[in-house]
Amino acid sequence: MRHRFISGLLILLMMTGNKTFSQEKFITLSGIVTDAEQHLPIPYASIQLKRGSSGTFSNTSGHFILKIPTALLPDTLLVSCIGYKPTLLPIAPHDQLNTVIRLESGAIALKSVTVSARTGLALLKEAIARIPQLYDTTDVRLTAFYREYIRFRKDTLNFNESVLDIYKTYHTDKNRQDQIRILKGRKKTIDIHVDPRFFGWISNITNTAYSSLSEDIQKNIQAEQSFMNEKNFRYYNYDYQETVVDGDRTLLVISISPKKPGRKALITGKLYLDEATLVIAKCDWALTPEGIDYVNRHGKGGVGYTIMSVILKSTIDFTAIKTSISYKYYRGKWYLANVQRHWNADVNSRKRGITDAPWEGDFNLSVTDIHTGNVQRFSDNVSNKVSSVNQLISNNYDTAFWENYNIILPESPDALRKPPPANNNQQLINMPHVSNRQNDFTHADTLRGMLTPFRTCYDVTFYHLDVDVDMNNHFIKGSNSIRFKALQPFSIMQVDLYANMQINSILYKGQPLTYTREYNAVFVRFPETMPAGSTAEIVINYEGSPQVPDTRIPMYGGVLWGKDKTGNPWAQVACQGSGASLWWPNKDHQSDEPDSMRIWVTVANGFTEISNGRLQHTTPVGTDKTRYEWYVSYPINNYNVTFNIGHYAHFSDTYIRHRDTLTLDYYTMPYNQERAKGLYVNVKPMLACLEQHFGAYPFPRDGFTLVESLYPMEHQSGVCIGRILDDTTLTDLPSVIWHESAHEWWGNSLTSKDIADMWIHEAFATYAESLVIECAYGRKAAVDMLNQQREQVRNQEPVTGVYNVNHIFYDIGDMYTKGSLLLHTFRHVLDNDTIWFNLLKDIQHHFRYQTLSAGELISYICERTHHNYSPLFEQYLRYTNIPQLQFSLKQLGRNLELKYRWNANATGFDMPIKVSTSRNHFSFIYPSKEWKTITLKNMNEGDFAVDEDNFYVDVQQR
Repeated sequence: MRHRFISGLLILLMMTGNKTFSQEKFITLSGIVTDAEQHLPIPYASIQLKRGSSGTFSNTSGHFILKIPTALLPDTLLVSCIGYKPTLLPIAPHDQLNTVIRLESGAIALKSVTVSARTGLALLKEAIARIPQLYDTTDVRLTAFYREYIRFRKDTLNFNESVLDIYKTYHTDKNRQDQIRILKGRKKTIDIHVDPRFFGWISNITNTAYSSLSEDIQKNIQAEQSFMNEKNFRYYNYDYQETVVDGDRTLLVISISPKKPGRKALITGKLYLDEATLVIAKCDWALTPEGIDYVNRHGKGGVGYTIMSVILKSTIDFTAIKTSISYKYYRGKWYLANVQRHWNADVNSRKRGITDAPWEGDFNLSVTDIHTGNVQRFSDNVSNKVSSVNQLISNNYDTAFWENYNIILPESPDALRKPPPANNNQQLINMPHVSNRQNDFTHADTLRGMLTPFRTCYDVTFYHLDVDVDMNNHFIKGSNSIRFKALQPFSIMQVDLYANMQINSILYKGQPLTYTREYNAVFVRFPETMPAGSTAEIVINYEGSPQVPDTRIPMYGGVLWGKDKTGNPWAQVACQGSGASLWWPNKDHQSDEPDSMRIWVTVANGFTEISNGRLQHTTPVGTDKTRYEWYVSYPINNYNVTFNIGHYAHFSDTYIRHRDTLTLDYYTMPYNQERAKGLYVNVKPMLACLEQHFGAYPFPRDGFTLVESLYPMEHQSGVCIGRILDDTTLTDLPSVIWHESAHEWWGNSLTSKDIADMWIHEAFATYAESLVIECAYGRKAAVDMLNQQREQVRNQEPVTGVYNVNHIFYDIGDMYTKGSLLLHTFRHVLDNDTIWFNLLKDIQHHFRYQTLSAGELISYICERTHHNYSPLFEQYLRYTNIPQLQFSLKQLGRNLELKYRWNANATGFDMPIKVSTSRNHFSFIYPSKEWKTITLKNMNEGDFAVDEDNFYVDVQQR
């Protein structure tokens, strides 16, 4: 199942639900801020209310506009900028200021004796320690102005402005992250029709409003590369430079510079600390040449950049990056005020005759209002984290566009447009209670998840599901024939059907059987004992309106009743986790799959229905309905059984390899058929890559089918890929296709017996995405993709769920990304790709068309590799924290002494890992839980590194 959402979605611009003053009166103050002596404009001067939080900044020409609700007046306008004396101007409700504000120089260098007892590093450490007291570390809500301005060869490629509603949290865990909603936005229309893909790419490369928020140094002191991270102190000089008077305060200026050239020290810059409090008032930094090299290797957009670079045969290489961050005081605390970023790059494209063409980008985020107290996370309309704001706003315009919002004036007017009207009619409903580790489990969970004697007494061999789907009333009526073999004598068997679905009868040899229901379990009583080895069949007739999904809860599935782009009804089943019994009666446990299955779905004429396997017939039913008759010739798990109903178009192809032909079928909305043909050009290379690494496609008799759907899901031989949107590009959809298609091997061909081991499906399918990237774009691109997955790991619950209770309603994301990183790590522990990929194919061959437990899989891996890797898998799967490599370094002349050990939970954990044992060369060391010591010849501290690109571990220098 696709747990992560697709990037690049077009977000509607929302306005309601935010604290604004659009219905209130406000006054407009405007002017220019200049230097009193030289009469030059002062860029980015702060203009704000002294008592309130409303404010703005001057632009690079010194001009400003500030809109203040009259309800906040009277107040005093505070105009300030580091290096100048602040100016105070009283403001009354009826004032309309339009003036020149001249600031006098105020930065006077003082003697350094005031801090002679403290070094620059000591001052920084003290400033960091005071952050929780000085800054507001509660959740806050900010209004901000944001601008992107990108030029190529001095021509404007991207100029957009927006007002943002920001939920900002001090927390850095994956559950509590910053959120952004766009209130208003406009952009300059740029004609890129000559080469739209190329210019569209370089217009929106690696910049988002979220990136500006992430520059907040007071929040991200533990960031891996931060100069404020304690583990990086040894790479920098922190020098107290001077003390300057800035208005009514004094600032300590701390310079930051690399101790010596090296890959660990990436920036140079200055910190401005308020002497009285040691609050960080401002930080200016720029990347060193080593920092630029690091960004060009790791920070240019990851796999998305790599794909487009290959497709367009072009590159973008950064040459300079600098950032300035300032903070402001409000009601006793300090808050983020302004983030300015400037990037320079060279663009090269031999295909277009472009060599080192200059590319520049300026990105400015300025906080214009602060709201505190009882701040809640946004529940809807959150902007995409990886898309340029330029891609998220539209091109409409009106003369009163900004209304009451504070902006930073551009240097020249631009014809910009207004977004469509807001829509905020979604009603919030109470979250249903679900069972998990936090909420405990019930008897109903045991009935659903445990293999009791009422289930183990029989083995399902065949299902014939025959249903009529009423698209208008969201209703299903039909029957399921269950053919089974008795594994031991029994007279009572358990089948499963949700309690909201009505059973009309259960027939055996044409006669009704008695039954009882307990929660979603159905206990069927036979008139005689079924002898072991006998075969029989029952038919369950039923009807009802199935559960609908709740996307706020992981795996809370059901039938999605939606509409396509043209307003036609569209439906799909997605029931993994919640279980197939939410819409049809069956033995709803992953351990038992029928050997084959017949699926008949009747729909109104005009609709097309797609299920699993091969379509054998379409049969008229009466005068107004059609039955689609599908046959699955392989074992299939219950949650994979599906229907997709809509006004579909169909086209097909064949994939020929090794003198064998695999049929390819594609179902899309008619308006997306041509776009789909372009998107699917890489399906055959994808299948070739997956077969290369996992073995032959598991279901050749049933063919391979991709279905445009309401939701992406790995339905066997009928893979659902989600919606194809108007702006879906070659870089948007493939990862979904790769992931869901890989499930044909991992999840469909072999299936976990208990859903607690569902990581077997999701970890391998997520890891498969990187293998397709590796096949198409090389090893480095794959490693970049895998390293991006690190940011999504939460490490808050074990990857392995609770057995015997169908534990699924919890934060399941780690079984995808953490599981994928486990496999990436294990590949490099083996350090032999021949062994690794042979192992993957052997697993597929050994367990094909079977269900298995994690224990069986790990035992097989240990047997095939002739080594006990159980502690390694146990650590990553059963504990929340990843293994921590603890080490210390001591310089011994020209050599380096390395002490190291593992800090891990699993008994006997002794995973080998690669570190730099000589300059620029990684080799294995073999840590255990006891300290070990080795001497590394001709190495310095700055030369030492752990191979964190290929081993997902925590690293702690002691």
